[in-house]
Amino acid sequence: MADLAQELHDLITEETGMDASEFTADTCLFSEGFIDSFTMTSVIAYIEETHAIEIPQSEITLENFDTINNMVGFITRAKS
Repeated sequence: MADLAQELHDLITEETGMDASEFTADTCLFSEGFIDSFTMTSVIAYIEETHAIEIPQSEITLENFDTINNMVGFITRAKS
């Protein structure tokens, strides 16, 4: 699970140009303005492609995608 969190952290760092030390797996990325809707769309597309899961629009919520840890939990649940 730590590898998945690191993978997402690296992706968000690359997508935003932020320094990796600016946020953690518990940082509220979207609601605190670290990422915008375009970056979130890229992250969701990446998750769908890389992890071979389809994410219904109804599942794209802050509860599932605001933090890296939330994303990891969602991916884990979706794959089981």
